[in-house]
Amino acid sequence: MKCLVFSVIILSVVGCALMKPSSTSTAPTKHQIIYSWSKISKFDSKKDVERILGAPSDILYSEDTEIWKYDYDISRSFGTVSFRRSDNRVWFFSKPAF
Repeated sequence: MKCLVFSVIILSVVGCALMKPSSTSTAPTKHQIIYSWSKISKFDSKKDVERILGAPSDILYSEDTEIWKYDYDISRSFGTVSFRRSDNRVWFFSKPAF
């Protein structure tokens, strides 16, 4: 009986040790956000920015520009990227401040 209990405990410990750690956290860290924003340049297109930063939280439209807003819950910060409507390239961007 003791041998059976001991083997169940050993198998449980070995099974737990062999399992891959499961992390469901998908929120980016401050360092990841800063790194992503450092890759944005004035010559990037909308597709380039979406590939680097992901989909925007909000899109604002004006006569000459389209402004993409990125909200970050880490420190209640946000960044914006403005595109010229004439060529859909980055016109201006403000990085989030942490």
